[in-house]
Amino acid sequence: MKTIERFVNRMFKQTKMKQADGEAAQKMIEMLKEKVEDLKENGMDEDEAIQKTIVEFGEIDAFFMPAVRRETRRYKRHKTVHHYRNDLLFSALASLLIIGIFALINIFYLPFVDYGPWFVIPAAGVLFWPLSLLYKWLNKKGESD
Repeated sequence: MKTIERFVNRMFKQTKMKQADGEAAQKMIEMLKEKVEDLKENGMDEDEAIQKTIVEFGEIDAFFMPAVRRETRRYKRHKTVHHYRNDLLFSALASLLIIGIFALINIFYLPFVDYGPWFVIPAAGVLFWPLSLLYKWLNKKGESD
């Protein structure tokens, strides 16, 4: 069983975890020892059971990966009402620019096409961008009040 303890201690040293995680290491050692005991009861000798337990456990990074993901998610930047207002302003100005480009193309470069003012159709599609950001901004503004 010393092999399991050395394995767990080596894994914790590789991840440079704090000494406060000694409790987690002890729980992991107990869990692996129980797995070895179960395999021994099923007819394996001790060395085979230890090796199989270590192989099935794998790397400690996979064991602690959900905790790492939780840590990175915690530090994600929280958008404020100010951020949403800036996003809305940018999208409105960009939409006006895009619609203006469509109108210029329609009026100056393709006047011979007999479809009429076709720039209205893509303009309606482009307007959904600032409308969606307006919706987000109003929701965030309502939450902060």
